[in-house]
Amino acid sequence: MARRYQTIKTEKKPSGKVGYLPTIYPSLDLSNNDFYIIVREEDRMDLIAQDFFGDSTLWWLVASANDLPGDSMYPPLGFQLRIPGNLNNALSQFENANSNN
Repeated sequence: MARRYQTIKTEKKPSGKVGYLPTIYPSLDLSNNDFYIIVREEDRMDLIAQDFFGDSTLWWLVASANDLPGDSMYPPLGFQLRIPGNLNNALSQFENANSNN
């Protein structure tokens, strides 16, 4: 399974240093297989990803699916959070968006 840091592209600068190109987070397609939860106080993105995907490092996928900033593990209380129901499709969309980068 691909991880988001494995697909980050780099480029060599004129100075000889290596720089990272931006990562693109696509709008993930809605699916009838998506799950929805209402965020409670004890919810964190990494714990939600662990519960639904079996992998806490995929927290960014939940944030991306909900257009939430990736700088917090805590989604807004009472927010209806969409969890992509098709993990392989969501990862494929991310990889496709970044393969031409």
